[in-house]
Amino acid sequence: MDYDGHFTRLSGDECRQLLRARSVGRLSWLSANGLEILPVTYLVCGEKIAFRTRSDTIMGEMLAGREVSFEIDDVDEDTATGWSVLVRGRAQGYEEPYPDGVDLPQPWAPGEHPVLVVIEPQTYSGRAVSATTGGAEC
Repeated sequence: MDYDGHFTRLSGDECRQLLRARSVGRLSWLSANGLEILPVTYLVCGEKIAFRTRSDTIMGEMLAGREVSFEIDDVDEDTATGWSVLVRGRAQGYEEPYPDGVDLPQPWAPGEHPVLVVIEPQTYSGRAVSATTGGAEC
């Protein structure tokens, strides 16, 4: 199949700008059960990414600190365009008192979420894709 579209790399600044414009992303890490990928609501505080969870869930593993990936994206299937941003870094969980300078994001899930997880980004990467022709037909 011929593909007439193209990929564009996003700069670190573009990645950070897109991160600030969103509030839902996906956290990925290697747990004792294997690779985990879960959605979270988040805030960007300076260069850090923060979200809240509970210690009695799989994300409670963040209290011990973990290497993680964090991803956001936007896709328009009608126009075959989109972008994605991937952040790699270290996540650390905190119970009160929380570290200074980090705002508390509001989780969508009901209930108490006393664990604040803060991701310290080490790398940013992103790309945008656009197609000049329609998608493939089956």
